[in-house]
Amino acid sequence: MVMDNHFPEDLLLQILLSLPVISLSRFKCVCKSWYAFISDQTFIYKHLLHAQCPSNRNKNALLLVKRRDKITTKLVVSTLSYETLKVSVAQVPLPSSYSGIIDERARMYIVGSCNGLVCLHDSSSWNNTLLWNPATKETKVVPISNMLLLSADYDVVCLNGIGFGFDAKTHDYKIISHFHLYEPDPYLEQYSPIITYRSEVYSLRADSWREIDSVNCHIWDSTRGMRTNQNGIGSWWSSGDNDANWVGILSFDITKEVFLATPLPDISDIGYPFHKHQQYFLLNELVAFAISWKAIGEEGSRLWWDIWLLNEYGVTESWTKLFRVGPLTGVIRPLEYWMNDIIFWEKDDEQLALYDPSTKETTNLQIEGESLSFQVITYMESLVSIGGAN
Repeated sequence: MVMDNHFPEDLLLQILLSLPVISLSRFKCVCKSWYAFISDQTFIYKHLLHAQCPSNRNKNALLLVKRRDKITTKLVVSTLSYETLKVSVAQVPLPSSYSGIIDERARMYIVGSCNGLVCLHDSSSWNNTLLWNPATKETKVVPISNMLLLSADYDVVCLNGIGFGFDAKTHDYKIISHFHLYEPDPYLEQYSPIITYRSEVYSLRADSWREIDSVNCHIWDSTRGMRTNQNGIGSWWSSGDNDANWVGILSFDITKEVFLATPLPDISDIGYPFHKHQQYFLLNELVAFAISWKAIGEEGSRLWWDIWLLNEYGVTESWTKLFRVGPLTGVIRPLEYWMNDIIFWEKDDEQLALYDPSTKETTNLQIEGESLSFQVITYMESLVSIGGAN
């Protein structure tokens, strides 16, 4: 389709591919042919590939900083440039089009981000999940899970883990949910249940849920979602149950729809006498694990953090300790890896900060929020439509 008699279509295509989403959204109003061209799935896919190519990736990448505002107590998100950390969007509320949510204290988390789409989940009710494109402001409430129907013989159904990712083989966006099902044991007290595990996958293309083979694992910090790399493998901090006694990373392959467990290294032999906290994130597309500890006899709030990297999923021996950070004071937890070994941290004064282990300097980013409400997620704007994400 020729959009302009004065420009060759190939040249115009190259110009449009380099423009940000906000400009393209405005250009759709120029005329019907521009609207059709920019809305076409082929153009949307080319625009996404252009933004994600190695030479453009860092330039186009953004960071979403979610937290609860200390004054209004509302959940808000800011957008920062990945390269410069310059704030492009100071503060906007999270979308509120959740089905049945009226409580502004709802515990909403970003559980994943992929190709410009963000998955949000309210941990106060496992049925409240939303897909959101922050650039186009399009939202979609995810249909209610089938688990209540599939588990009618159980007394209690609890969502134990949720994640979001892209299936590159079928070009489909998927949500994975992991459940605990409780059935009272007639020989024990009422609150001593037998636990069964079930898992479901939501397909955006089919707009429906279906059950898949599950694993007997407990996912910790489950409502905060999983970290998914470019290969479509997401991970949670988890531990085995029943006869499988292990603590480590539970991974899920979005394409193959299979789980894989990787126990942590035996940190008891490394000498962590006062272990306090564990956190994991992605570092150069690999799972990184951070553990905090205190030295024997250490008083006060000074903590050391050791950063470990998993080089091969499923292989415990592939864990490698990268470096040690500290001693640090006034920090709660690491949030996300940035670049050059610099890490985002949440501080105990409710500030977001950067720590550079090479210079041992901490830089406040002048972004504050309620304690333990921070999330930092890598994100890239796109025209991908939730209604036509295929």
